[in-house]
Amino acid sequence: MAGFRFFKTPKPQRFDYKPRFYEPEKEELMERVRSAEQQEEYDPENIKSRISGGFRRKTGGYATDRQFRSQQVKRSNIRLLMIIGFLIFIGYVLFSSNLTSLKAILESVSGY
Repeated sequence: MAGFRFFKTPKPQRFDYKPRFYEPEKEELMERVRSAEQQEEYDPENIKSRISGGFRRKTGGYATDRQFRSQQVKRSNIRLLMIIGFLIFIGYVLFSSNLTSLKAILESVSGY
């Protein structure tokens, strides 16, 4: 009874995948070029759309380049440490020197 069927059994469906090459950066560039060609230069609405599109893409600066951002942060930290070190050195020199001579210098400059 198991071998007897009224209808044909369905054959398995084949997966038909045709790979395509896709470059999202190229398509984004082409879209920006196309929109720039269509827009007028000084139309306020077009300027707003370009600015908001730039925020959405987050291109440029260190928004996308993490190495560039880390270099900038390192430079900033080194500069800050150098300034703090210089101020500490100047403070040490001022406080370690003879305060009476400092008082004499300040009095001569101010005229008292």
